[in-house]
Amino acid sequence: MYPIVANRGASFKRFLDTLLIPIQAAQGLHVDPALLPPPDGHAWSPEHKAAWRGQGMDVFRKCLTRDGKDVRTSILNDLSAFYKMSPEECTERCLHWEELSVQEWKAGDRSSPDGLRDFYNSIQSWSFDLMWYAYLQATGHAFPAAVMAAGFAAENNDGRQHLDFGSGIGVTSQLFARCGYITTLADVSRPLLDFARWRLDRHGDRAEFIDLNMGALPFSAYDCITALDTLVHVPDFDVTARDLHRALKPSGLLFTNFDVRDQSAETSAWHLYGSAIDLDCRLQACGFVKVKRLGISPICYRRVEPKTAFHRLRRTRNTVAAPVRNALMLARRVRWPTPTRAVKLLYRLATGRKLITNKSFTNA
Repeated sequence: MYPIVANRGASFKRFLDTLLIPIQAAQGLHVDPALLPPPDGHAWSPEHKAAWRGQGMDVFRKCLTRDGKDVRTSILNDLSAFYKMSPEECTERCLHWEELSVQEWKAGDRSSPDGLRDFYNSIQSWSFDLMWYAYLQATGHAFPAAVMAAGFAAENNDGRQHLDFGSGIGVTSQLFARCGYITTLADVSRPLLDFARWRLDRHGDRAEFIDLNMGALPFSAYDCITALDTLVHVPDFDVTARDLHRALKPSGLLFTNFDVRDQSAETSAWHLYGSAIDLDCRLQACGFVKVKRLGISPICYRRVEPKTAFHRLRRTRNTVAAPVRNALMLARRVRWPTPTRAVKLLYRLATGRKLITNKSFTNA
């Protein structure tokens, strides 16, 4: 009996693996813009195109460059000078950052809050990842989330106090500072804060810094907060959401996204959550309302008072709608059947192996 149950479970898993497009489990190697043609922007949204052509992108590129060098040379020079490595070694670390992150994760027990804190306080690979990702944005090979956020904030909020929560290497903070904001960087990773402080001083940018291991966020201090590619890494999402709510001034703006991954993969170990819809509902429950999604990312939220009757009604609506949103999300992952897919599905269910066709060899 037990082998039959096990076989049925394995068959059902094969069925789901075949039927559903998998959730991203790894980012893999960064691409190298030097080896690629210029990006094709025909599929970009009008907002994306406007950001790419606008003044904000010019400012963003200038945040990365130094001494008249181009973006690529400048970021490699920064990494080389700080980490005492050759530009060639820095390039390899940028491209292969994820492998290095896995090694850093496996260097200790990360199952406890102390172990997770130790990971963030020993991480070095993310400096290379984030610098290269900024380079990809500057060349049009990645979505310019920070540029989109800065442009929307300038048009929809008169205040000029900015917090970069989960600031990483500080490029978003640089951008906001050069757009006229008084900016503060906050991070739990001391290695990233050290590199960001060194970078901003090297590039002539001024900012305040908060080490979240030692200090808390001030209350009602900021007109806008960016938390880009950050909230999936915090161990207590609801506490963090409430902290961000308290740190914002009334009607302040929060720009964030939820980069959820397949949590069964070792390359996603530091992505602590698996459902963007769940995180969106929990964030709104803490006193935020969704204003607008800026292209594919990020989402702009506005701070509201969470205890008002209107917001409680909104929370109830979100709770009721969440199962429907999850069902729609699942439907978008379905590989809807065609005759070829049906044959492959039946073959895999029966054998546990993928069906190799002539077309598969042709496309290889």
